[in-house]
Amino acid sequence: MRIVIVGAGIAGLTLAVALRRHGITPVVLEQSHHPAPPGTGVQVPPSVVHRLRRIGLGEALDRRGVRPTGVDVLDWRDGSPLEELTLGPDCERRFGAPYYTMLRSELHATLLEALPAGTVRTGSYVTDVLDGTDVVTLCCADGTRVRAEAVIAADGAHSTVRQAVLPAVPRPLQLRVCRGLAPAARLPDTGEARIRVWPRADRYFTCYPVEGGHTLSFGAVLPSEPGQLESWAPRRRIDDLLAAFAGWSDEVTGLVAAAEWIGVWTPQQLPPASTWNRGRVALMGDAAHPVLPFLPQGLAQSVEDAVALADLLRTATGPTVEAVLERYAAARQGQIGSLQELSQELLDSLTELRAASEAGVAAGPPRGLEDVGGR
Repeated sequence: MRIVIVGAGIAGLTLAVALRRHGITPVVLEQSHHPAPPGTGVQVPPSVVHRLRRIGLGEALDRRGVRPTGVDVLDWRDGSPLEELTLGPDCERRFGAPYYTMLRSELHATLLEALPAGTVRTGSYVTDVLDGTDVVTLCCADGTRVRAEAVIAADGAHSTVRQAVLPAVPRPLQLRVCRGLAPAARLPDTGEARIRVWPRADRYFTCYPVEGGHTLSFGAVLPSEPGQLESWAPRRRIDDLLAAFAGWSDEVTGLVAAAEWIGVWTPQQLPPASTWNRGRVALMGDAAHPVLPFLPQGLAQSVEDAVALADLLRTATGPTVEAVLERYAAARQGQIGSLQELSQELLDSLTELRAASEAGVAAGPPRGLEDVGGR
Protein backbone atom coordinates (compact mmCIF):
# COMPACT_ATOMS: atom_id res chain seq x y z
CA MET A 1 0.00 0.00 0.00
CA ARG A 2 1.31 3.45 -0.92
CA ILE A 3 1.40 5.77 2.09
CA VAL A 4 2.43 9.44 1.84
CA ILE A 5 3.37 11.45 4.92
CA VAL A 6 3.25 15.24 4.64
CA GLY A 7 5.88 16.85 6.88
CA ALA A 8 9.40 15.76 7.84
CA GLY A 9 9.42 16.91 11.44
CA ILE A 10 9.71 14.60 14.43
CA ALA A 11 6.15 13.29 14.03
CA GLY A 12 6.38 12.52 10.32
CA LEU A 13 9.84 10.96 10.49
CA THR A 14 8.92 8.81 13.50
CA LEU A 15 5.95 7.45 11.57
CA ALA A 16 8.17 6.77 8.55
CA VAL A 17 10.71 4.85 10.66
CA ALA A 18 7.95 2.90 12.44
CA LEU A 19 6.37 1.93 9.10
CA ARG A 20 9.74 0.76 7.81
CA ARG A 21 9.99 -1.59 10.79
CA HIS A 22 6.73 -3.13 9.55
CA GLY A 23 8.07 -3.53 6.01
CA ILE A 24 6.26 -0.49 4.58
CA THR A 25 8.29 2.18 2.76
CA PRO A 26 6.39 5.49 2.79
CA VAL A 27 7.10 8.70 0.90
CA VAL A 28 7.62 11.83 3.02
CA LEU A 29 6.89 15.22 1.43
CA GLU A 30 8.64 18.17 3.05
CA GLN A 31 7.98 21.75 1.92
CA SER A 32 11.42 23.19 2.75
CA HIS A 33 14.44 22.45 0.59
CA HIS A 34 16.77 21.95 3.54
CA PRO A 35 14.73 20.93 6.57
CA ALA A 36 16.60 21.89 9.71
CA PRO A 37 14.78 21.93 13.05
CA PRO A 38 15.37 24.78 15.48
CA GLY A 39 18.58 24.26 17.40
CA THR A 40 17.02 23.95 20.84
CA GLY A 41 16.48 21.02 23.17
CA VAL A 42 13.79 18.44 23.70
CA GLN A 43 12.90 16.30 26.70
CA VAL A 44 12.40 12.60 25.94
CA PRO A 45 10.48 10.92 28.80
CA PRO A 46 10.45 7.15 29.41
CA SER A 47 7.16 6.61 27.56
CA VAL A 48 8.77 8.01 24.40
CA VAL A 49 12.01 6.09 24.95
CA HIS A 50 10.03 2.83 25.08
CA ARG A 51 8.41 3.62 21.72
CA LEU A 52 11.63 4.77 20.06
CA ARG A 53 13.38 1.63 21.27
CA ARG A 54 10.62 -0.42 19.66
CA ILE A 55 11.48 1.08 16.28
CA GLY A 56 15.20 0.47 16.66
CA LEU A 57 16.51 3.81 17.96
CA GLY A 58 17.52 2.87 21.50
CA GLU A 59 21.26 2.77 20.87
CA ALA A 60 21.26 6.15 19.10
CA LEU A 61 19.27 7.73 21.94
CA ASP A 62 21.73 6.42 24.49
CA ARG A 63 24.65 7.74 22.45
CA ARG A 64 23.25 11.23 21.93
CA GLY A 65 21.06 11.82 24.97
CA VAL A 66 21.92 13.27 28.37
CA ARG A 67 20.38 11.50 31.40
CA PRO A 68 19.34 14.13 33.97
CA THR A 69 19.48 12.93 37.56
CA GLY A 70 16.53 15.06 38.63
CA VAL A 71 14.40 18.18 38.40
CA ASP A 72 14.96 21.20 40.67
CA VAL A 73 12.12 23.69 41.13
CA LEU A 74 13.71 26.94 42.29
CA ASP A 75 12.54 30.30 43.62
CA TRP A 76 12.50 32.79 40.74
CA ARG A 77 14.00 35.57 42.86
CA ASP A 78 17.05 33.97 44.45
CA GLY A 79 17.21 30.41 43.11
CA SER A 80 16.61 28.81 46.50
CA PRO A 81 15.21 25.24 46.26
CA LEU A 82 11.44 24.76 46.44
CA GLU A 83 10.95 21.17 45.29
CA GLU A 84 12.95 18.27 43.89
CA LEU A 85 12.02 15.35 41.65
CA THR A 86 14.37 12.38 41.26
CA LEU A 87 15.12 10.95 37.81
CA GLY A 88 18.28 9.00 36.88
CA PRO A 89 18.40 5.34 38.00
CA ASP A 90 15.24 5.77 40.06
CA CYS A 91 13.33 6.79 36.92
CA GLU A 92 14.63 3.72 35.06
CA ARG A 93 13.61 1.40 37.89
CA ARG A 94 10.10 2.85 38.05
CA PHE A 95 9.37 3.18 34.34
CA GLY A 96 11.78 0.77 32.69
CA ALA A 97 13.52 3.42 30.61
CA PRO A 98 15.65 6.54 31.19
CA TYR A 99 14.66 10.17 30.83
CA TYR A 100 16.79 11.90 28.16
CA THR A 101 17.42 15.47 27.11
CA MET A 102 19.03 16.29 23.76
CA LEU A 103 19.04 18.76 20.91
CA ARG A 104 16.01 18.56 18.65
CA SER A 105 18.43 18.42 15.72
CA GLU A 106 20.05 15.31 17.23
CA LEU A 107 16.72 13.50 17.44
CA HIS A 108 15.85 14.66 13.92
CA ALA A 109 19.19 13.34 12.61
CA THR A 110 18.66 10.02 14.43
CA LEU A 111 15.34 9.55 12.63
CA LEU A 112 16.71 10.55 9.22
CA GLU A 113 19.62 8.13 9.57
CA ALA A 114 17.13 5.28 10.04
CA LEU A 115 15.50 5.95 6.66
CA PRO A 116 16.78 5.04 3.19
CA ALA A 117 18.01 7.88 0.99
CA GLY A 118 15.19 9.30 -1.09
CA THR A 119 12.45 8.64 1.44
CA VAL A 120 12.11 12.39 2.13
CA ARG A 121 11.32 14.56 -0.90
CA THR A 122 12.25 18.13 -0.06
CA GLY A 123 10.81 21.19 -1.79
CA SER A 124 7.38 19.51 -1.97
CA TYR A 125 4.83 22.02 -0.70
CA VAL A 126 1.33 20.54 -0.74
CA THR A 127 -1.27 23.07 -1.83
CA ASP A 128 -4.36 20.92 -2.34
CA VAL A 129 -5.80 17.49 -1.60
CA LEU A 130 -8.05 15.79 -4.17
CA ASP A 131 -10.16 12.87 -2.98
CA GLY A 132 -10.74 9.96 -5.30
CA THR A 133 -12.55 6.66 -4.95
CA ASP A 134 -9.46 4.57 -4.33
CA VAL A 135 -6.66 7.14 -4.05
CA VAL A 136 -5.90 10.64 -2.80
CA THR A 137 -3.98 13.04 -5.04
CA LEU A 138 -1.71 15.64 -3.46
CA CYS A 139 -1.06 18.72 -5.58
CA CYS A 140 2.29 20.44 -4.95
CA ALA A 141 3.29 24.03 -5.62
CA ASP A 142 5.82 22.99 -8.26
CA GLY A 143 3.09 21.34 -10.34
CA THR A 144 3.80 17.74 -9.39
CA ARG A 145 1.05 15.43 -8.23
CA VAL A 146 1.55 12.56 -5.82
CA ARG A 147 -0.99 9.75 -5.50
CA ALA A 148 -1.48 7.69 -2.37
CA GLU A 149 -3.85 5.16 -0.86
CA ALA A 150 -3.37 6.82 2.53
CA VAL A 151 -2.20 10.35 3.39
CA ILE A 152 -0.97 11.30 6.86
CA ALA A 153 -0.71 14.99 7.67
CA ALA A 154 2.23 15.70 9.98
CA ASP A 155 2.86 19.25 8.80
CA GLY A 156 2.22 21.16 12.02
CA ALA A 157 -0.37 23.55 13.39
CA HIS A 158 -0.54 25.42 10.05
CA SER A 159 -1.13 22.16 8.16
CA THR A 160 -2.21 22.70 4.57
CA VAL A 161 -3.61 19.19 4.48
CA ARG A 162 -5.80 19.89 7.51
CA GLN A 163 -7.08 23.05 5.86
CA ALA A 164 -8.06 21.01 2.81
CA VAL A 165 -9.99 18.32 4.67
CA LEU A 166 -10.97 19.78 8.07
CA PRO A 167 -10.77 23.58 7.78
CA ALA A 168 -9.82 25.40 10.97
CA VAL A 169 -7.74 28.53 11.46
CA PRO A 170 -5.12 28.42 14.26
CA ARG A 171 -5.55 31.22 16.79
CA PRO A 172 -2.36 32.88 18.05
CA LEU A 173 -2.27 33.14 21.83
CA GLN A 174 -1.09 36.22 23.70
CA LEU A 175 2.02 34.37 24.80
CA ARG A 176 5.63 34.22 23.72
CA VAL A 177 7.70 31.08 23.85
CA CYS A 178 11.42 31.82 23.85
CA ARG A 179 14.05 29.12 23.46
CA GLY A 180 17.81 29.34 23.30
CA LEU A 181 21.20 27.78 23.94
CA ALA A 182 23.99 28.87 26.26
CA PRO A 183 27.27 27.34 27.50
CA ALA A 184 26.77 25.17 30.58
CA ALA A 185 29.68 26.95 32.24
CA ARG A 186 27.32 29.88 32.89
CA LEU A 187 25.71 27.93 35.77
CA PRO A 188 27.55 26.76 38.88
CA ASP A 189 28.79 23.20 38.39
CA THR A 190 26.74 20.90 40.62
CA GLY A 191 28.48 17.78 39.34
CA GLU A 192 25.13 16.47 38.08
CA ALA A 193 22.99 16.92 35.00
CA ARG A 194 19.78 18.56 36.27
CA ILE A 195 16.62 20.03 34.81
CA ARG A 196 15.94 23.39 36.48
CA VAL A 197 12.64 25.26 36.61
CA TRP A 198 12.00 28.78 37.95
CA PRO A 199 8.20 29.39 38.07
CA ARG A 200 6.31 32.59 38.76
CA ALA A 201 2.58 33.17 38.58
CA ASP A 202 2.59 34.75 35.12
CA ARG A 203 5.71 33.24 33.51
CA TYR A 204 8.40 30.62 33.96
CA PHE A 205 11.94 29.77 32.89
CA THR A 206 13.54 26.33 32.54
CA CYS A 207 16.82 24.86 31.38
CA TYR A 208 18.42 21.45 30.97
CA PRO A 209 21.70 20.01 29.61
CA VAL A 210 22.27 18.84 26.03
CA GLU A 211 25.34 17.95 23.94
CA GLY A 212 26.90 15.80 26.60
CA GLY A 213 26.21 18.41 29.27
CA HIS A 214 28.38 21.09 27.62
CA THR A 215 25.40 23.21 26.54
CA LEU A 216 22.21 24.28 28.28
CA SER A 217 18.96 24.52 26.38
CA PHE A 218 16.62 27.03 27.97
CA GLY A 219 13.00 27.98 27.47
CA ALA A 220 10.65 30.64 28.75
CA VAL A 221 6.91 31.23 28.48
CA LEU A 222 5.68 34.75 29.19
CA PRO A 223 2.78 37.04 28.31
CA SER A 224 2.76 38.91 25.04
CA GLU A 225 1.09 42.25 24.48
CA PRO A 226 -1.48 42.48 21.66
CA GLY A 227 0.30 42.96 18.35
CA GLN A 228 3.71 42.13 19.81
CA LEU A 229 3.76 38.37 19.22
CA GLU A 230 6.94 37.44 17.32
CA SER A 231 8.04 41.02 16.65
CA TRP A 232 11.30 40.86 18.62
CA ALA A 233 14.14 41.68 16.26
CA PRO A 234 16.91 39.04 16.45
CA ARG A 235 19.53 41.51 17.68
CA ARG A 236 17.22 42.73 20.45
CA ARG A 237 16.11 39.36 21.76
CA ILE A 238 18.72 39.05 24.50
CA ASP A 239 18.11 42.56 25.82
CA ASP A 240 14.34 42.19 25.64
CA LEU A 241 14.37 38.80 27.36
CA LEU A 242 16.64 40.18 30.08
CA ALA A 243 14.13 42.99 30.60
CA ALA A 244 11.28 40.48 30.79
CA PHE A 245 13.13 38.59 33.56
CA ALA A 246 14.62 41.57 35.39
CA GLY A 247 14.91 40.88 39.11
CA TRP A 248 15.06 37.12 38.61
CA SER A 249 17.77 34.76 39.87
CA ASP A 250 21.28 35.47 38.64
CA GLU A 251 21.32 32.02 37.05
CA VAL A 252 18.37 32.95 34.82
CA THR A 253 19.73 36.31 33.73
CA GLY A 254 23.22 34.85 33.32
CA LEU A 255 21.94 32.19 30.93
CA VAL A 256 20.04 34.73 28.84
CA ALA A 257 23.03 37.09 28.70
CA ALA A 258 25.25 34.23 27.50
CA ALA A 259 22.81 32.97 24.86
CA GLU A 260 24.34 31.99 21.55
CA TRP A 261 20.92 31.90 19.90
CA ILE A 262 17.35 32.77 20.89
CA GLY A 263 14.20 31.94 18.98
CA VAL A 264 10.76 33.43 19.64
CA TRP A 265 7.46 31.74 18.79
CA THR A 266 3.79 32.42 19.26
CA PRO A 267 1.86 29.32 20.39
CA GLN A 268 -1.11 28.44 18.22
CA GLN A 269 -4.40 27.03 19.42
CA LEU A 270 -6.81 25.05 17.28
CA PRO A 271 -10.38 24.24 18.23
CA PRO A 272 -10.64 20.53 19.06
CA ALA A 273 -11.48 18.61 15.89
CA SER A 274 -14.49 16.33 15.94
CA THR A 275 -12.33 13.80 14.12
CA TRP A 276 -8.74 13.51 12.95
CA ASN A 277 -9.55 11.69 9.75
CA ARG A 278 -11.64 11.97 6.62
CA GLY A 279 -11.67 9.12 4.18
CA ARG A 280 -8.08 8.19 3.35
CA VAL A 281 -6.55 11.23 5.09
CA ALA A 282 -5.59 11.40 8.78
CA LEU A 283 -3.95 14.01 10.99
CA MET A 284 -1.22 13.52 13.59
CA GLY A 285 1.06 15.56 15.84
CA ASP A 286 0.51 19.31 15.89
CA ALA A 287 -1.63 19.08 12.75
CA ALA A 288 -4.19 17.24 14.89
CA HIS A 289 -3.59 18.56 18.42
CA PRO A 290 -1.07 21.35 19.01
CA VAL A 291 -0.22 21.15 22.71
CA LEU A 292 0.03 24.39 24.67
CA PRO A 293 3.53 25.08 26.07
CA PHE A 294 2.77 24.36 29.74
CA LEU A 295 3.42 20.62 29.66
CA PRO A 296 6.46 18.94 28.00
CA GLN A 297 4.11 16.74 25.99
CA GLY A 298 4.27 17.92 22.38
CA LEU A 299 7.07 15.54 21.42
CA ALA A 300 5.66 12.68 23.50
CA GLN A 301 2.20 12.86 21.97
CA SER A 302 3.57 13.10 18.42
CA VAL A 303 5.69 9.98 18.92
CA GLU A 304 2.76 8.12 20.47
CA ASP A 305 0.59 9.09 17.48
CA ALA A 306 3.25 7.80 15.10
CA VAL A 307 3.85 4.40 16.70
CA ALA A 308 0.14 3.74 17.28
CA LEU A 309 -0.71 4.64 13.68
CA ALA A 310 2.11 2.51 12.26
CA ASP A 311 0.93 -0.50 14.27
CA LEU A 312 -2.55 -0.14 12.79
CA LEU A 313 -1.39 0.53 9.22
CA ARG A 314 0.75 -2.61 9.30
CA THR A 315 -2.20 -4.78 8.28
CA ALA A 316 -4.17 -2.20 6.30
CA THR A 317 -5.06 -2.71 2.65
CA GLY A 318 -6.59 -0.39 0.11
CA PRO A 319 -10.17 -1.43 0.93
CA THR A 320 -9.64 -1.32 4.73
CA VAL A 321 -7.51 1.80 5.15
CA GLU A 322 -10.41 4.14 5.90
CA ALA A 323 -11.59 1.93 8.75
CA VAL A 324 -8.02 1.68 10.09
CA LEU A 325 -7.64 5.48 10.12
CA GLU A 326 -10.96 5.79 11.94
CA ARG A 327 -9.73 3.36 14.62
CA TYR A 328 -6.50 5.35 15.03
CA ALA A 329 -8.33 8.68 15.34
CA ALA A 330 -10.85 7.38 17.85
CA ALA A 331 -8.18 5.75 20.04
CA ARG A 332 -5.73 8.64 20.12
CA GLN A 333 -8.34 11.37 20.51
CA GLY A 334 -9.58 9.66 23.63
CA GLN A 335 -6.06 9.36 25.03
CA ILE A 336 -4.99 12.95 24.45
CA GLY A 337 -8.21 14.63 25.50
CA SER A 338 -7.28 14.89 29.19
CA LEU A 339 -3.93 16.52 28.34
CA GLN A 340 -5.63 19.12 26.18
CA GLU A 341 -8.06 19.86 29.01
CA LEU A 342 -5.22 20.27 31.51
CA SER A 343 -3.30 22.55 29.13
CA GLN A 344 -6.40 24.70 28.68
CA GLU A 345 -6.90 24.84 32.45
CA LEU A 346 -3.33 26.07 32.89
CA LEU A 347 -3.83 28.69 30.16
CA ASP A 348 -7.05 29.93 31.81
CA SER A 349 -5.30 30.04 35.18
CA LEU A 350 -2.36 32.00 33.75
CA THR A 351 -4.76 34.53 32.24
CA GLU A 352 -6.56 34.93 35.57
CA LEU A 353 -3.29 35.33 37.48
CA ARG A 354 -2.03 37.96 35.08
CA ALA A 355 -5.26 39.92 35.37
CA ALA A 356 -5.13 39.66 39.17
CA SER A 357 -1.52 40.83 39.21
CA GLU A 358 -2.31 43.83 37.02
CA ALA A 359 -5.23 44.68 39.32
CA GLY A 360 -3.05 44.35 42.42
CA VAL A 361 -4.99 41.34 43.73
CA ALA A 362 -3.10 38.51 45.40
CA ALA A 363 -3.35 35.18 43.61
CA GLY A 364 -2.24 31.65 44.34
CA PRO A 365 -0.39 29.22 42.09
CA PRO A 366 -1.90 28.28 38.72
CA ARG A 367 -4.67 25.66 38.92
CA GLY A 368 -3.77 22.27 37.49
CA LEU A 369 -0.07 22.37 38.26
CA GLU A 370 -0.59 19.84 41.03
CA ASP A 371 -1.55 17.30 38.33
CA VAL A 372 1.43 17.80 36.06
CA GLY A 373 3.82 15.49 37.85
CA GLY A 374 1.64 12.47 37.23
CA ARG A 375 1.44 12.90 33.48
